[in-house]
Amino acid sequence: MAFLIFKPFIIANMYKPKLIIALLLLPFVAFSQQLKPDTAVKKTSSKTLFVNAGLIYLSDLTYAGQRDPTSVPVLLPTLSLISTKGFFVSGIGYFDLNGSKSQTEGVSITPGYVFSFDKKKEYGGAISATKYFITDNSPIILSSFNATIDGQLHFNPNDIVKLTVAASYRIGKQGPNDFINDAELSKEIWLVKTGKNQKDGFKIIPDVTLYSGTQSFAQTDSTSLINNLLGKPAPQQVGRKYELLALSGSMQFTYAIKTWQLSFTPFIIQPYNTGQSGSYFLFTVGANVTF
Repeated sequence: MAFLIFKPFIIANMYKPKLIIALLLLPFVAFSQQLKPDTAVKKTSSKTLFVNAGLIYLSDLTYAGQRDPTSVPVLLPTLSLISTKGFFVSGIGYFDLNGSKSQTEGVSITPGYVFSFDKKKEYGGAISATKYFITDNSPIILSSFNATIDGQLHFNPNDIVKLTVAASYRIGKQGPNDFINDAELSKEIWLVKTGKNQKDGFKIIPDVTLYSGTQSFAQTDSTSLINNLLGKPAPQQVGRKYELLALSGSMQFTYAIKTWQLSFTPFIIQPYNTGQSGSYFLFTVGANVTF
């Protein structure tokens, strides 16, 4: 979920006792990896619309496992409206944390829909579209994005291991667009359950995600995302091809109490076919509340 280490920002499932949306798929299903803030919504017979507000610190904003050498940590305030029918709209603000040069970089807006194929919610998916309003000279990797269209399907029979497959079509401000896929295996493990309905407590979510797509960050053409960000001229455009992009492993630690959730997620990412050598580490820390 889905290809920014946000996962942007996308989405997970609707269960009977609660509605869970991993918002930071977007594409977020793009933050698709890092940002997986779950919004736990406890349904009542009268309330059909919920609001989720959160704040996330991201040590390094990446896209499909790729990172920009000039990137800086970012602070992400989030606000989502969530319907019990599965519709949602989310907004994310982007603040780069670069010492005295820290500033607001822009926002993104994501409407979407979460659906399921069975009553147990073991099979389902989500679709969404994100519009980015990021300043052109921003140091964050999203500055070349115009919009993304995202979709995912998940399979979690008997709650053994959850398999998620996702696709994202990135529309750039200039140059060719990109198509990104990811395949993810994850497992929600409750270590401690508390509260009246045993819905609060402490859980971990180990996750492994493989990314592939048409964006080759190692290319030296003038429309390459990294070259654009660094302002590097390039000799000649190299043919674009579908390749393996990155392998990501993470462990999300979440503490839930009533309508609040606190989370910490470390990531290890190994990029491929990008001209970047070696793996790298990043992490997210976040909190959100639903009302």
